[in-house]
Amino acid sequence: MKAWAELYRQHQALRAMSDREAANDVRKVLRKLSEKPYAVLRRDAQARLVEARVPHSASVQYTLGRERAGEELELDTLPDVLRDVVALRCARLAVLLRFDRRAERLQELNIMLRGLRHDGSPWAVAVHLPHDSDARPQGDRDGLGACGHAALHCHVGPTLDIAPKVRVPFPPLAPAQIVEWAVSQVVPTAEFEPAPWSAVAAMLRPS
Repeated sequence: MKAWAELYRQHQALRAMSDREAANDVRKVLRKLSEKPYAVLRRDAQARLVEARVPHSASVQYTLGRERAGEELELDTLPDVLRDVVALRCARLAVLLRFDRRAERLQELNIMLRGLRHDGSPWAVAVHLPHDSDARPQGDRDGLGACGHAALHCHVGPTLDIAPKVRVPFPPLAPAQIVEWAVSQVVPTAEFEPAPWSAVAAMLRPS
């Protein structure tokens, strides 16, 4: 019980952030993902993370691509040695971040990758942080509890709705790191791994 309560506290603390700083960090990741020779996004992808006011609210949101459709991953243009380990024929990355700018608070997060395997079957991975609006009686506390439906959680499966609907508790990572994680699941190579074990080991060594 204590572990799940502590994780929920961490998810709540994660919400405290500047929307402009968080968006700029995501843009840095998108720019890296659109740079040759290991580009999986079209050039200048960072420019297509669009800011907009949320109608009838004081919120601002950032979405990737037109009408929240996201960006198609250019998997066909990867070098052969990388393309051979990609299990998907096509995929699309979508990002939605919603903030209360005045309070410097992340209200909602939805980062999703949907695609098709080479046999045509669907596959999806998504990380959600539900809106914690006062208009929702339960806030971001969906489901029966913090174990089965942690506030910041990940879905993995053919679709997000096929039973059993698995919701994996996610660590309190910032939006930019979640984008990195999602892409690393689709292109599991050293070029798309943001934290190689060699680098992690070096950081863990006593100074």
